[in-house]
Order: sequence, then C-alpha cells, then structure tokens
Amino acid sequence: MSSSNAIIESAMAAITNTTSPALFDVTIICTTDDFQAAYWMDRLSKGICMHRGDNNGAIYPMVLAVSEDWSSSSGAGNGLGTLYAYQKACRVANEMYGVDLAAELKAGKISAALYHTAGKGTRLAPLPASENNNKPGVVSTSNGTA
Repeated sequence: MSSSNAIIESAMAAITNTTSPALFDVTIICTTDDFQAAYWMDRLSKGICMHRGDNNGAIYPMVLAVSEDWSSSSGAGNGLGTLYAYQKACRVANEMYGVDLAAELKAGKISAALYHTAGKGTRLAPLPASENNNKPGVVSTSNGTA
C-alpha cells in the first residue's frame, strides 16, 4: 500500500511541477490545417515546451506540428492519420533541426508523444459543433475550472 502511495505522490509531484515540468523530448501535434499547425507549434514552443535554463545548444523539448493533408476528402482517420502525422513529423524534424527522429526513437535516446487533433470530431458530437467543428477547440476541464 505504501509503495502505491509513493507512486501516486511522485506522479502528482511531476504533474503539478510548474518550474520544471516533466516533458516528452518531442511533442507532435497533428492538426486539421496548416494554420492550426503553425499556431500550436508557436504556442507550445513559447509555452509549456519552451527551453528552460541553459540547454547547451540542445534542441529538446521539440515541438513538431503537422497538418493532415490526406488526399481523400474524408481524411485519413485516427489510425492512418496518426501514422501519416508521424511520417510528416519525421520529415519536419529532419528539415528544421537536422534530427533523424525515427532513429533517435528506435535507439531509445528520446521520448515522444503524438496528439492527433485533426478532423471535425464527429464522434464527440455535439461538442465540436459548438466550436465550429474544430475538435481541438473543445475544452476539457477538471475540478470545474476552465
């Protein structure tokens, strides 16, 4: 029981640490269009994923936001869309930072998270409709706060 409490306390400390938050080395955001991709890349890079302190030229944490420009009018869906976003993020990492993202992940040198926010969110209906069919615009709250 005490080890469970220690794990929970450790997790809560990591979640609530605002001065040095625990982050993935790479955060990938898949959006519906290029405008949202540019917005999230800028916002996260200047916010929670911002470099803190002296990183000695390190490029992590890195934010890679890509749009789902799948050739089908219905989009790629969550499964194919996520794989497609990963491929696009690998290209962006190489073009912008000279990083072989796939090799770094395969070698276990970095951690990464991919958040697929592209699409209208029809399975979340009617919530996205209140945000002009913008799935990432739906606000999820806890403790009754926005």
